[in-house]
Amino acid sequence: MRLRVRAASPRAGRARRAGLSLIEVLLAMAIFSMAVAAISRLVDMGTDRELDARLTSTATRLAQDKLAEVEIGVTAVTGSDSSGTCDNDPDWTWTMTQEAHGTNLYLVTVTVKRDLKGQAFTLTLAQMILDPSVKGSASAATRPSASGATP
Repeated sequence: MRLRVRAASPRAGRARRAGLSLIEVLLAMAIFSMAVAAISRLVDMGTDRELDARLTSTATRLAQDKLAEVEIGVTAVTGSDSSGTCDNDPDWTWTMTQEAHGTNLYLVTVTVKRDLKGQAFTLTLAQMILDPSVKGSASAATRPSASGATP
């Protein structure tokens, strides 16, 4: 017994599926558009977080610089509140307040600010500092004598 296999006619495959329907194309475009919109929103959020981290890092560095100036005696801890423009970055401004907490001990608060695109960014650091004029300062230090004797 012999079996015969017939080849399918070329028209049978084409009649069933000639291409994509209009609804399939519209559905694919809608899914693609939603994915692009979601990805662009994520990119925007990432950019905002990067800017916030960069501003926080810069503001922290500038406030620590100002607190270090107070601690070593370059800026006086006693007296009235002071403010100015940061030397390292003129786009930033700083204000400093001090509050006495006992003899020669002060709570020094430094606030740095910057306006960026109409929105203010502010960071505040506070530190307890002994008055450097009482304990001395690095600028007033002298070298010891060569003999090793203290005056």
